[in-house]
Formats: sequence, C-alpha cells, structure tokens
Amino acid sequence: ASHLRSGAITTIAYDGATIAADRFWGTCYGDKLVRVGDLAIGFTGTAKMFNRVIDYFTTGGDPPALDDTNEVLVVNLATGKATLYDGDMDPLDVDAPVAVGTGRAYAMGYMHQSANAVGAVFAAATHDAGTKTDHGITTFEVGVPVGD
Repeated sequence: ASHLRSGAITTIAYDGATIAADRFWGTCYGDKLVRVGDLAIGFTGTAKMFNRVIDYFTTGGDPPALDDTNEVLVVNLATGKATLYDGDMDPLDVDAPVAVGTGRAYAMGYMHQSANAVGAVFAAATHDAGTKTDHGITTFEVGVPVGD
C-alpha cells in the first residue's frame, strides 16, 4: 500500500514534540486531530470517516473502508512515536518531521528549516487553499499527560 498521497483538505504536522492540525472540513470547521488516551489521531478525510477511524482505534474493530486520499497520522504522546496509516489502515512507523494533507509540502519545507509544527500549519495555510487557520488549530504535545 502506498503511504504517499496528496491527501484530502487539511494539514497535519508533527515535529517530534508537537502535533498540530488546522480545523477546516471544507464546508465547516471542527477538530481533525483528537486525543484518545495517549494517542493523538489526525485525519485528512471526511468527518464521517474520521468517526470510523476513531472507533477503529478505540474499539479495535474492522478497519474503516477509506479511499486513497485519506491519511491517518497517529502520534503516541507518551513515547513520541509517529505512525502513518493509509487507506487500507496499513501502518508505517515514521520519523519526525512528518506532515500529511494538501498542505504537507509547505509544512515539511517549514519544518526542515528547524521550525515547529504549529508554524508549519500556519505556513501551509498561507499557500494551500485546503488549509485554513482562521478558526484556530488543534495541538497536542508529547509528554503532556491527559488533562493537562
């Protein structure tokens, strides 16, 4: 399975310490990055499919039937380990920095200049029509316990 796709509208970036994502769904705004226990789960597809991805990680059922534009980036916030999942939910462990979504090239360029994931999402929003930060971004930090 391929782990290199253009992704659906959004930008999710991880710099090794922080994972960040914009909140633009195309017609509305909402979180595309959530915390479930020690996992930060980011998704580039539709809200309906994001709920199925979250269910997959929380209940361990069958993998959701994602299409080739969907990407899932999961960061274990206790260990910092990052894993990409493709449309078949095949895992690929990756090193930071990593970014997914339509703004990933801008985000990666920003992070390769020794910058952080938060700035990378804002930089992507400057250049990518599928990334919007006017309703804020969602962030989680490695090593910060649930509730802090």
